[in-house]
Amino acid sequence: MTGQFYPYSDPDRIKAMVNALAAMTERDRPFTRLVFSAEYKEARAWLQTQFEQVGLECQIDAGGNLIGTRKTANTAEPPQKLIIGSHIDTVAAGGRFDGIAGVIAGLETIHFLNKQSIDLPFDIEIVDFLGEELNVWGTSCLGSRYMAGLLSDELLARSDQNGRLLSDEIEKIGGAGIAATVPRQDADKIIACLELHIEQSSRLEREGIDIGIVTDIPGISRHAISVSGSAGHSGTTRMQERKDALVTASHIVTKIRDFALEISEQDNGHFVATVGRVEVYPNGAAVIPGHVSMILDLRASNEKSRDRFLGNLKAACNEISHRESCAIGIDQTSYAGVASMDSSLRTHIARSAEGIGLSHISIASGAGHDMAHMSRIAPAAMIFIPCKEGLSHCPEEFATPEAIAKGSAVVTCTVLMLAGILFSSGT
Repeated sequence: MTGQFYPYSDPDRIKAMVNALAAMTERDRPFTRLVFSAEYKEARAWLQTQFEQVGLECQIDAGGNLIGTRKTANTAEPPQKLIIGSHIDTVAAGGRFDGIAGVIAGLETIHFLNKQSIDLPFDIEIVDFLGEELNVWGTSCLGSRYMAGLLSDELLARSDQNGRLLSDEIEKIGGAGIAATVPRQDADKIIACLELHIEQSSRLEREGIDIGIVTDIPGISRHAISVSGSAGHSGTTRMQERKDALVTASHIVTKIRDFALEISEQDNGHFVATVGRVEVYPNGAAVIPGHVSMILDLRASNEKSRDRFLGNLKAACNEISHRESCAIGIDQTSYAGVASMDSSLRTHIARSAEGIGLSHISIASGAGHDMAHMSRIAPAAMIFIPCKEGLSHCPEEFATPEAIAKGSAVVTCTVLMLAGILFSSGT
């Protein structure tokens, strides 16, 4: 790579920022910073201060996203935009790096640009997307959904177990709490959306690779499965007379596992299916379960595989329902299609990594991310960095400051390449 600048990120500064955010957590359940919580609002205020200290102009848009903008000096026409972002909310008892590393990477890019007094030919926005993690309102990626025009009235009208409306919570955080059915007004000016993230799996660490360049984000759908039988006394109801909803549910879970294993072995893409939430009623030690509710999480990079799985599952449920004398219902509660990452940006990222001596591979994402929604309105790409033992969404989640620094340097290099300040011999 030729050019005047070698992108650099500071591991010590990165470590200090990670630790500062990690301290903003529920005290008895680290690391927990749920969207709209007191800890989340504290972290948002801290992050805005960080944005302002590097000269970013801050605002919270109508979707509740915190945006720090470094404006271009080029005012000849409405400026193009480049977005770097991720999120600072966590799951309950989650990790210190999921999402946070991507926001820090954006700040590292700004630190470098400021230090080198580089003016870009486009505005650069560092974004903390609101509520990327799945929440008690049953949805995720609130902020990126809003930017992409995918935040519906139905989602905003949902309430949690305490009666809090999602629309009200977005308004309290500084947004407008209104639906978005069209993308942000200046979507046609966005030249790139970039997100750095920990891999959340172990391939990069296992193979000793510095950078993963994401090819696609799988389609994700969730399905509510209900099983209705008959509650009864566990001691007096004969085995032959039972309509046990939990036994029936166990057959469904086994079929889900079997079908997913079969399809994942035959599909060259990513395919997983999980039942991670089960509620049993009445849930008594001496009572036959009369009702079971389950949530199926289905992720596939191939829509045909997804359709095949659901067809097999519905056929199996019909057979199980007849055999066990229990009613079974399956309802899709959410869906986001497969999102392919921009091929041109992926090429820029690969050349950026090579230009600063980092190894890289192409890799599919198994998890959902804000870039899935942003990719529907603008070119988008993701950079993965190694994650210790593949652990994520747990307190043991870990990425080294050096790994984040390397990924941040690739982000910065990609920005410079898009600005025409760095270029590779292959372009």
